[in-house]
Amino acid sequence: CETFAAHTADGSQLFATDASDLFDTYLDALPSDRQIHNCNTCRRFIKEFGGLVCIAEDGQTIPAMWDVCPDFYRLSILSLAKAVRRARVTGPFLSNEATWGIPHTGEWNHLAVASGAAGQFRHPLLTPRQAMAAKREDFRTVATALADFTQPMLREALRLLESEALNRSEKFIAPVKWLLDLHERRAKAKGPARDNILWRAIAEAPDGFCHPRASVIGSLLEDIAAGKSFEAVKAAFNAKTHGLIYQRPQAAPSAGNIAAAEKIVEALGIAPSLERRFARLEDLETIWRPAATKDAPAAGGVFSHLKPKGETPVPPLNIPPVTVTWIKLVERLSGGYADRMDFLVNPGGFNGIAFTAAVNEDAPELFKWPGHVAWYVHAHPSPATTWNLTPHTWVPVVAVSALPPMWGDKPQPFLGEGFMLALDGCRDKRSGGGNSLFPECLKGELHQVRATIEAYSRSATLAGREDATACGRDIRKGMSINATVRLLKGGVWTAYHIDRWD
Repeated sequence: CETFAAHTADGSQLFATDASDLFDTYLDALPSDRQIHNCNTCRRFIKEFGGLVCIAEDGQTIPAMWDVCPDFYRLSILSLAKAVRRARVTGPFLSNEATWGIPHTGEWNHLAVASGAAGQFRHPLLTPRQAMAAKREDFRTVATALADFTQPMLREALRLLESEALNRSEKFIAPVKWLLDLHERRAKAKGPARDNILWRAIAEAPDGFCHPRASVIGSLLEDIAAGKSFEAVKAAFNAKTHGLIYQRPQAAPSAGNIAAAEKIVEALGIAPSLERRFARLEDLETIWRPAATKDAPAAGGVFSHLKPKGETPVPPLNIPPVTVTWIKLVERLSGGYADRMDFLVNPGGFNGIAFTAAVNEDAPELFKWPGHVAWYVHAHPSPATTWNLTPHTWVPVVAVSALPPMWGDKPQPFLGEGFMLALDGCRDKRSGGGNSLFPECLKGELHQVRATIEAYSRSATLAGREDATACGRDIRKGMSINATVRLLKGGVWTAYHIDRWD
């Protein structure tokens, strides 16, 4: 029990092995009393749990059960540990049982452990056995991808993605880095440790990382391997990741998919989560808000209009707009540099963005990130008037907020890295458009029924359009910005032209 508790206290994933005949190994090494220990209850425990291991970062296996023991059992435990170390890992081990084994039957004590965190597998759709089968399939899929996609191919793909020359590139940087890191760590290992490193990585991988061939990463790597030109690679990648196509089914859902979606929604309890509304400022996590307006000072005496010697005001110089990057401006805002900020509405297309929120705030979460807030943008820049704005005017900025995946202490930039300048009076005046539940943002459990979710979203509506206060200018990494703002500090305005992200 002490050994198992020590190895699993930090929540380390356990793995099953093909270790066999462990109970015979246990009995054969006992110094005496073999018959007394020949117990079917203990036999079942050793058969089911005796071969479990943890995997270290270098791929070496550590028996989860066998280490500390009384002197009488020392040789048996050492023999079991040796046999388990030699065994081959067959996959992650998952359980939802609080106790493994049967501690007592009558007056007899047996081998058993309290599973702790290792027995807390919970999934609304899969049993532990089904989840373990899925992980074994992930192993096969990733092993095949590593064999097909070499380190040079992955490095070139990473270079293209990090250059921000490809559409939505931030979503695919982390999965490519994950594959490349796996390649490099496995190259340093030998023998079974190479597979063990892969098993550990798969057990800890975020949703979607284990299916590179089924994503646009696979086609990107294939195009690179085929020696296609940058223009051809970019065109193919951008076509697959276009906002109107990426992970969005183009055909109506089948009857079977609708039926499956009904069961999944019921199992997850998310029916109330599907009702959406336009977000308001109080829904947001912001990095900047305007300073509170101070009351005007009380009127002075008869001579209050006179200025003392040496206090003649200096008129501010007319400084042309200063060109800065968005990240530089964020640093200034975060440091409390501005009391107020205005945004200049340019003529032509406006890159608008609207944040959305759950009607039922206590409903289960839907998205890959925590919380109920998401967003949508138009497929193409719209006239400013579509967003209730007038060109050639300065509009007060009422808040600056990062995209929801960047909120909290564990940001997930690969799910969306950008900001919104929330503008006073800004709201989407278009009617219709659905309620903006996009499959690429939803939890992995809904991926298989995304056709039904897409059809539902298109037929639904967003509530609270007239009350929307969380709409404004979309500022996104990898996107052309070309925006002008002015900041008020110490009663003086300074204009800034934002030309790029960083």
